[in-house]
Amino acid sequence: MTFNPEKHLIELQGKAYLEVKWRVVWFRQECPNGIIKTEEVLVDLDREVEAEVPTGNWIPNPNRPGKKMPEKVVHRDKGYARFRAIIDDGKGGHAEATKTESAASFDDYAEKAETGAIGRALALLGYGTAFTGDELNEEHRIVDAPVERATSLQYARNGSNENGKASMTNANGQQSDEKLASAPATEQQLASLRKLCQHLGKPEPEGQGAMTYLSAKELILQLSREYNESRQSRKAS
Repeated sequence: MTFNPEKHLIELQGKAYLEVKWRVVWFRQECPNGIIKTEEVLVDLDREVEAEVPTGNWIPNPNRPGKKMPEKVVHRDKGYARFRAIIDDGKGGHAEATKTESAASFDDYAEKAETGAIGRALALLGYGTAFTGDELNEEHRIVDAPVERATSLQYARNGSNENGKASMTNANGQQSDEKLASAPATEQQLASLRKLCQHLGKPEPEGQGAMTYLSAKELILQLSREYNESRQSRKAS
């Protein structure tokens, strides 16, 4: 069955928008041998960041009499992440994109950065390009905010083994990049792990010298979730 993106559009800031989860479904139908890979470029828990975030209220627009605009406030927090997505469609098409997010905008900023990178790369290949809102417009920041990682990244299950560890696989479950799968963890990954453990009050993982790129990535995402949950608990108390 041919995928019809118009059946899955939502309205976001007055524009038609196709969520990343549906771009992934579309891509999988069109490119069953395609490959989606993500990699952490940077995670810095101590970087001071600020961002304008909506309050949910609407206020008069001073530039357009009679019209309203979303009210925004400046939010400051610590935490910054940048992810890269690399996509091959199995037909000669290739796209790479990066996305940054911060704790000032999202508690789960690492997952949002990963999702945003995938969405941008898919858009560059033509999947959802007409329905990305302002996502590719650098003058106004709009990430894939409506997308929850557990829902939108279902494709990742195709790349997980029985222990939940990610592996680089295509839609048919074939190993797509053995070199990357066995590559050693980067210095940036190890630094991120040390910071996460420090903030969580946990001992640093043993055998860091033997840790692979993929195992480090999975551990970073796991510890990031724990860190976000602890932040939310402190805010609620």
